[in-house]
Amino acid sequence: MNEVLQFLTENPIFYLATVEGTTPKVRPFGFVMNYQDKLYFCTSNKKDVYKQLTQNPYFEVSTTSKSHEWIRLKGKAVFHSTKETKQAALTAAPFLSNMYSADDPSFELFYIEEAEANFFNMKGVAKSIKF
Repeated sequence: MNEVLQFLTENPIFYLATVEGTTPKVRPFGFVMNYQDKLYFCTSNKKDVYKQLTQNPYFEVSTTSKSHEWIRLKGKAVFHSTKETKQAALTAAPFLSNMYSADDPSFELFYIEEAEANFFNMKGVAKSIKF
C-alpha cells in the first residue's frame, strides 16, 4: 500500500472512474492518505461521484508520472466518515479546510477495500500489488 500512496502523492492529480448505469464517469481527484493502514480518499455527498459509489462501490484510479510510468488501482469504496477520519484528512491536507470542516455533514471519506494496483511502464506491467 505504501508504494501506491507514494505514487499517488508524487503524482497528485489522479483520475477516479465510476459507473453511472452503464456509462463510465471519470474525474480528477487530488487527495489520498494512509489512515489506520487504509488508503483513504474524500468527496462530498452532494456530488455525483458519491451517489455513484453508493450505488456501485467499485472504482478505479489512474495517473501517470513524468517518467511515463502509470498506475491503475481498482477496488471497492467503503465509506467511513467519522469526525476522527475527517480531522485526519484535514491534518494530512490542510487545503481541504477551504472546503470542509470536521463537523461538515457533506464531507465524506472512503477507503479502498479489495485493492489491486498495477504499475506499468512502456514495456507493460511492471508490478502488481494487492492489499
